[in-house]
Amino acid sequence: MSSRPRGEVTRERILRRAEQLFARHGVEGVTLRQIARAARQRNVAAVQYHFGGKQELLDAILGVHLDGIDRRRRELLDAHERMGEMEDIDALLSVLVDPLVEKLDEPSGRAYLRIQAGRPGADPMRPATRTMANRFGRAFGLGPGHALAGRFAVLLLFGALADRAEAETSRDPEIADRDHFVELLKAAIRGIYNEAGAVGPARSRRLAG
Repeated sequence: MSSRPRGEVTRERILRRAEQLFARHGVEGVTLRQIARAARQRNVAAVQYHFGGKQELLDAILGVHLDGIDRRRRELLDAHERMGEMEDIDALLSVLVDPLVEKLDEPSGRAYLRIQAGRPGADPMRPATRTMANRFGRAFGLGPGHALAGRFAVLLLFGALADRAEAETSRDPEIADRDHFVELLKAAIRGIYNEAGAVGPARSRRLAG
């Protein structure tokens, strides 16, 4: 029998069931009633009591993962700084990519990746991610006029990881080795920044419009 307070157990159960449903059906494809039923609650009142509404519930789910991602990125940045690698492209690419790749290691993390990639109109370029993408761009000698490269890179990153998360969750027998997947993903992101430098900032702005 759990020693945790009953309300805390209920809140956690609602959070995890909602996470699974959002990953499987998309945020817009799930109702509070479905979440309550999956969490073994009689009605939506328990969901509303603990979270208020669906947006607040989504924010709580994302917040748990985003805090961990930011913490892991700070750890990696500190480690690279101690080694004098702050301008090293491979090091910065690892800081951008690796904390998200690590989310593939457990079901909740895979659900997070699928939720983030499956939110129509959502902007994955939150401030911390944008800062990291811009820092990576500067390592390629790119300035503010190449911001579109960072956006493309992050969209590719989340899209590829969501696809990988779904394949790992379903145990797809055709799935490629994860190390090979990560190597290709990093090469693709490098390619975006390399090509952005070739296109030039003026043309990049026209492509964005």
